[in-house]
Amino acid sequence: MRIENLLTRGLVKYEEADRIQRETWAKVRDGELESTLILGQFEPVYTAGRNSHEEDILNKELPVIRTDRAGSLTWHGPGQLVVYPVVKLREPIDLIAYIRAVEAAVIDGVQETWHLPVEIIKGRAGVWLRYRDATRMTAFERGVGMDRKLCAIGLKVVQGATLHGLALNIHPDFSRAFTGIIPCGLADAGVTSLYEEGVETDFPTAAEVLVRQLEVKLKALID
Repeated sequence: MRIENLLTRGLVKYEEADRIQRETWAKVRDGELESTLILGQFEPVYTAGRNSHEEDILNKELPVIRTDRAGSLTWHGPGQLVVYPVVKLREPIDLIAYIRAVEAAVIDGVQETWHLPVEIIKGRAGVWLRYRDATRMTAFERGVGMDRKLCAIGLKVVQGATLHGLALNIHPDFSRAFTGIIPCGLADAGVTSLYEEGVETDFPTAAEVLVRQLEVKLKALID
């Protein structure tokens, strides 16, 4: 698996990462480049997937970039690790198997490395922690009693090759991150990070964990 590590550039613009992703996708699709994992940390940006709703934008002055990934409205920015698996899938293409493989990579990586009880929730994309009764809650959880998303996942497959990916919250500033929107259109859920769950780690460590897991989980699906 080839690694395109944009983390060495610091914060990158979403548009630049998207351009690199799509150029990579075309080459992977055509067999000119091996399957690739693109790693990055973005300048603050809001993006809206195919399932977004205008009512989820609470602050109508926010600049929002429309994108063709699955999912709804979200934020990317400092403190969040984004990974785009750009891989050519083996025929016959099994989209569900691909989604489950990406989810499993995050779940196993987080459970084995940081011992957090993450899981998937039926009908809700991403990787989650269930409701907790704790004294330290993020401002963004909007009250006690909510499930909270640790990692967003929004994927797409075009002409046998994949686009978009996952965004793992390591330590974003929740006084700025995700403000002005209803993330993923889920008013009854919260957002959290490794830091908020008591885990202190750095980007190289988190990237190594996800890369290792994705290489293992996607191996059987890649052409």
